[in-house]
Amino acid sequence: MAFIVATSTGFPPNYYSQEVLANLVRKYCLSMALDFDLNTIDHFFTDIKIKGRYFALPLESFYDPPTIEESSKAAIKAAVNLSEITVRKLLEQTNLDPKEVSQMTSVSITTTLPSLDARLMNRIPFSPNLKRMPLGGLGCVGGAIGLSRVTDYLQGHPQEAAILFAVELASFYWQGSLQGDLHYMIGHLSKEPHLYSEIITTILTAASFGDGAAAVLMVGRDHCLAHSGQPEVIGTRSNFIPNTEDVLGMDIVDTGIRNIWKLSVVGEFTKIGLRQAIDGLLTEYGISIDQISYWMVHPGAIQPLEQEFGLNEPALKLSRKTLVEVGNLSSPTVLCVLDTIFSEEQPVPGAYGLVIGIGPGFSQEVVLLQW
Repeated sequence: MAFIVATSTGFPPNYYSQEVLANLVRKYCLSMALDFDLNTIDHFFTDIKIKGRYFALPLESFYDPPTIEESSKAAIKAAVNLSEITVRKLLEQTNLDPKEVSQMTSVSITTTLPSLDARLMNRIPFSPNLKRMPLGGLGCVGGAIGLSRVTDYLQGHPQEAAILFAVELASFYWQGSLQGDLHYMIGHLSKEPHLYSEIITTILTAASFGDGAAAVLMVGRDHCLAHSGQPEVIGTRSNFIPNTEDVLGMDIVDTGIRNIWKLSVVGEFTKIGLRQAIDGLLTEYGISIDQISYWMVHPGAIQPLEQEFGLNEPALKLSRKTLVEVGNLSSPTVLCVLDTIFSEEQPVPGAYGLVIGIGPGFSQEVVLLQW
């Protein structure tokens, strides 16, 4: 269907340990005299098994955050810069002239008109006839969906090359939204005890997500760069659980942006959705779970996969490694795991891999690869 020729990742220069980030949130609560159990903050930041995360927008202004307009402009600039670095690295690996790329798909929740891919075209000399497909509103499932949609395109254009890139900036959340949410919700907790679950979601969001970008060069089966030994996308499966839009997502509120993350049910919905998607895809191609050698999994699916499919620690080690080192990157995460396989592993010919994403909707996307 389509071959993956090369992968790349990109990260901003600022890296903060979980201890530094947790202390910042603790000190903010103390400075604002917010009546909340600070041990809860430490619990979420340390128990999540993340060492640290990259932030494009620095934390020096945490106690005096910029306006939404200022931080939005900074986020767009940072997203384009990070995308440029990552895509240029991808092109350099194969010495491919940008004008030889026929299609480009971008994935991000960063809201901007024109889209990030259009802005990138003003920095990298792609053909003015490049066919673009910006994908928004996907969140964590975006990287896997991007792989599927580019595969669909290349199946109909087997002689062409396409680039997929995903970029997310969790540090934008630390530019006022996090502070505003904590200040309002903790301040009203005594009168509105139902806010406790939303406070936990806010802290867990702050403890989990980091900044990063990933890019993939894909070609159709008749392109000159397609050859044996590369992972080929041989099948994809989308799955959607209706009437679950309140399980996972994002709201725009007075304080900025706020994550929707219903911890009490998201795990069970994930198991249900993954069972439907994975079983359906593998049955279609006559493949069993024990034939899958490589698992490129979004962090939110790791524990449900262990519980539902009985996967052991080695099967998910690369996905866990990404989470430990850089946190949850949202849409680029599964592509970063794929990049790790490209750089550190040597899959034997015929080996199978699954790229698994989950995201708002509530939706799941599974991509079957074979080397």
